[in-house]
Amino acid sequence: MKVEKIYLKTNSKFSEVITEWASQRTSELITIPEKLIESFDLFDSMLIFNENQTLNKEISDIKVLFDKQQKPVHKIDINGTLMVGMSNLDLWVEQSKCKSLFVVGGDELAKNHNLDRYITASK
Repeated sequence: MKVEKIYLKTNSKFSEVITEWASQRTSELITIPEKLIESFDLFDSMLIFNENQTLNKEISDIKVLFDKQQKPVHKIDINGTLMVGMSNLDLWVEQSKCKSLFVVGGDELAKNHNLDRYITASK
């Protein structure tokens, strides 16, 4: 997976954990302020990391914005099958022609050992 730009939220435990992984998959890694709505036009797609397909309210609300604009959204369940998640992500990026990807996940994911497993395996 390689996209032109990856955006991460500032002041996010999830973003801190995923920064190195994201920087290896883009030419430009950008952090954005808490007020996401001001940056929304910068993204053409969204990648959501989650546990057991559960999304918190903030991420659900952001997903609704992407759905309304018909921008591609992909979810990775870090508690799911590792190889399937990695393969599906690569295929989705290729088919969606993602260039400016917003990557998000709940801060609770930073404590889940499966996130580290996913990051390590996909290096």
